[in-house]
Amino acid sequence: MALENKLSISWKESSWIPHLSPHNVLAYFCQRSNPFYDKTCNNEIAKMQRLNPNQLQNMKGVEYTLLHVDEQSDLMIIRKQERHSSSHVVPLANYYVLQGTIYQAPDMYNVLNSRLAGSLHHMQKALDKTLAMSRFDPNKGHYWSFDKLEKSEEEKKWVEASSRFQKDEVDNLIEILTVRYKHFMLQSGPVNATAEGSGNSSEVKEETRSPG
Repeated sequence: MALENKLSISWKESSWIPHLSPHNVLAYFCQRSNPFYDKTCNNEIAKMQRLNPNQLQNMKGVEYTLLHVDEQSDLMIIRKQERHSSSHVVPLANYYVLQGTIYQAPDMYNVLNSRLAGSLHHMQKALDKTLAMSRFDPNKGHYWSFDKLEKSEEEKKWVEASSRFQKDEVDNLIEILTVRYKHFMLQSGPVNATAEGSGNSSEVKEETRSPG
């Protein structure tokens, strides 16, 4: 399986998880059903020949070793490395085991590639919108036109929803004011009714908010 495909998968063995610890996590990782495990590594050779795990330091080739343990977060990191001598190894990949699930840590190339791809995507969208506002006239030359900038479908939905909400709220407020000050408006006239209504605006707002 290709490296980039393995970055999007995970693996776990449910029967191991209740008993998983730093003492057996390497054996857990070296299960043949684990897609991250290289079955031609020195760990597999040592297991088949029933060698002491310490003998891996005297062998050359690809091997796996427990690199880091964080007991507070239940995080363990296993490194895939190529051993050239007892004192010289070259890291190849890192895998982190979190609560029994194994993931492959992305390398620097994949991290930068993903970030650059995301940045280019947003830059392309900004450029497309900018070009859509560019105009040319033989008399004026090149100029910008923002009047015909169309809103996205999502923006249109928000504007439509807010317009209906505002209209309904205004209608409810007018109905409440009409019912509350109906007799006062008939007796005192529209001018006094307006003044009285403005003095009780906070109370009206509280009533309009309480049903919601």
